[in-house]
Amino acid sequence: MRFCFSLLGLLAVCLGIESAALASPPKTELMILGVAHLEARNDVHNAVFTDSPLSPKRQAQITSVVDHLLRFHPTKVLIEEHYGDTIWNTQYNDYLAHKFTLGSNEIYQFGFKLAALAGDSSIYPIDTWGPAIVDDSSPEGKRINAYLAGHFRSVKDPVSDAFLSRSDEIQRTGTYLDLLRFLNTDASVRANASWYALFAGMGREADNAGSSYVAQWYTRNVYIFSNILSVIRPGDRVVVIMGQGHKYLLRQFAKLDPNIDYIDVLKYLR
Repeated sequence: MRFCFSLLGLLAVCLGIESAALASPPKTELMILGVAHLEARNDVHNAVFTDSPLSPKRQAQITSVVDHLLRFHPTKVLIEEHYGDTIWNTQYNDYLAHKFTLGSNEIYQFGFKLAALAGDSSIYPIDTWGPAIVDDSSPEGKRINAYLAGHFRSVKDPVSDAFLSRSDEIQRTGTYLDLLRFLNTDASVRANASWYALFAGMGREADNAGSSYVAQWYTRNVYIFSNILSVIRPGDRVVVIMGQGHKYLLRQFAKLDPNIDYIDVLKYLR
């Protein structure tokens, strides 16, 4: 009799564990593709491509990159454009209807193409600057901006410099797939992030200009991650396409979130 009760108790525990497992929602699978902007932006360091993404050679390379990413079977593609701006889904729907010609930047060439071939119905802009930490029109803000204008390019970081040198070389002579494989290694992600650590200590005599700039960068990425959370759902398979400099912080947030399974994009770029 005691054996029967023990067996029934064990069965109840097992059924309870199984029920709890079945009740748990599936995690969101999320991977981040860190890119070099195919069109120049006013960045800390701009890309040095010498040809157009629309050239036949580069278009073939873009097709190769998208084919690699399609193996992930993404259900949502998130892009580095302003959160809440409806123009991107208007353009995306027009593209699906063959009424819109794609531009040359990575939003169109990687983002729109990947989402369309994956059969996704929408595109998701998630970028933001976040709230301003310093008022640019204040005396403090003017002193900080004056310091940034004079010292922004003077950071001496051998780790970041070596990373940028190799990145520039691949941009000039390699393929887009070569570049993305390099940019998304852990060493490259950390090398880019090291620049901010060094710059944070500069400009203490100018109202902590360096730390103010870096704090704004961190703030921006916290708010970008919040935007990511607002559009993903349990069971989604998400590709985030962002400038590679964002990846260090966004990756950390994703790895810390218990509802997200962070997927290394290099698995799909091989």
